[in-house]
Amino acid sequence: MTQKADIYIHRALPNSSDNVFQVITKIEADSITDGWSEASFRSEALKSNGIVLYAVCNETVCGLITAYTAADEADITNVAVSAEFRRKGIASALLSEFESVLSTDISDIFLEVRNSNSSAIALYEKFGFVRIAVRKRFYSNPDEDAVIMKKKVGSLS
Repeated sequence: MTQKADIYIHRALPNSSDNVFQVITKIEADSITDGWSEASFRSEALKSNGIVLYAVCNETVCGLITAYTAADEADITNVAVSAEFRRKGIASALLSEFESVLSTDISDIFLEVRNSNSSAIALYEKFGFVRIAVRKRFYSNPDEDAVIMKKKVGSLS
């Protein structure tokens, strides 16, 4: 029997602890090839249009989502959850919190996802994202196409 952990979502700020940035860097490195560095996450948190959220489960940093906004659009750049915490609703909680922190000026959210990542695509579709295009050979290690997905804000699931 799997017990669902309590999930708390926090926004990483430039003055957040070094441990937070170290752990989210490791989570992403374990999940995504060619992941961001600790400095990249800090830099995103410093930007006025940058969003870095992380999940804490049972007092452990267990997932992250990063994005930025420009004009009336938001672009999700990273979503990752530690292997031992997957399939427990953490990515859903991160996506929900991300949408709640967006400015009311945002009308569209975009993201790219590996074509082979069917579980992530299914999650994004559950949240109202639709496939709009394919970006050929977008990813490396291994080379793979990206599915570009878009969501009109206001179509929350």
